[in-house]
Amino acid sequence: MPKQDVQYPDLVERFEKAVRDTLGAPVGIQELCRTAGLNQRTLLRAMRAILGTTPCHHLRALRLAEARQALLCADTPASSVTEVALRYGFRELGRFAGEYRATFGESPSDTLRRATAGQSVKPAVWCPDK
Repeated sequence: MPKQDVQYPDLVERFEKAVRDTLGAPVGIQELCRTAGLNQRTLLRAMRAILGTTPCHHLRALRLAEARQALLCADTPASSVTEVALRYGFRELGRFAGEYRATFGESPSDTLRRATAGQSVKPAVWCPDK
């Protein structure tokens, strides 16, 4: 496919699809780019132009949103915050909790506690389409 036919929104969409396909695996940007057939530098330019962020920050936001959905899921409640954090690629649990609180305004354990108690939970600030 000629370069001029590939538009930035298409590149971002390809990256997001690769991310969604591998959310439960500890996959880095380089491997995601390989999976999606993207050049890292081109992806960086596309992400900055379309979303105003970097691939790394966007990946973390996608994973945070998915972790929140897992914590909120009443059908199959998560057994622990640690399990959810690790499932979505967060290895530093303190950092995960801090980023989660900064993004959603509550701790992940509060979200899990309220979800398992059947209380209403604030909707996610942002959630990717599945």
